[in-house]
Amino acid sequence: MNPRLDAALTEGYDAWEVAAKSAGLARTVAWASQRAGEDVPKEDLREFVSALFDAEDEDERTIARAELAELLEENDDALADALWERVLQHGFASVDPDLIFEASSHLAGIAEDNSDPLAAAEYFIDFLNWRRQPEGVSDPESVQTAFDEIVRLAEADGEPRVAAQFTFWQVEYTRAAESEAEESTNGDWSPARAPYESWA
Repeated sequence: MNPRLDAALTEGYDAWEVAAKSAGLARTVAWASQRAGEDVPKEDLREFVSALFDAEDEDERTIARAELAELLEENDDALADALWERVLQHGFASVDPDLIFEASSHLAGIAEDNSDPLAAAEYFIDFLNWRRQPEGVSDPESVQTAFDEIVRLAEADGEPRVAAQFTFWQVEYTRAAESEAEESTNGDWSPARAPYESWA
């Protein structure tokens, strides 16, 4: 075990990455392998951690984080969650809808696996609210998937009223998509409506 890496992870992703680079490739891979168990090939861990350490810019680091997070997702939720959160941050900073949606979906999956459908839904709600901003651009399928997931998660959490409300709002979006309005791919399809909120 490596208490320093454990402690750094509890402080957040940036602290963990600094500590991991300080510990070096071999120790970081050994630490991650011990946490993940035998189901995660050590060679794959070494490849993705090495790619993270050697990345020359933020885009390359983001790709390495996503690959490492996907590898660890079923076996080390804490590290995978931290990695995906950092990917999500870069997605918002670079206004990359694919990164935003992918990271949101994985983070929602981790939250749901940990029996927290509300937290899972909030990632998709944040995506929809971002998508309604002037800079928000994405394909209609991502928006429809986000609505579908919120409705499913609300029903799973015993919130039929919320599920019905988001179903109604999805119909509003679907009208825009079917008419091929600009708002179906960019901007707010319901400008008079306040940002969506969860049932917290």
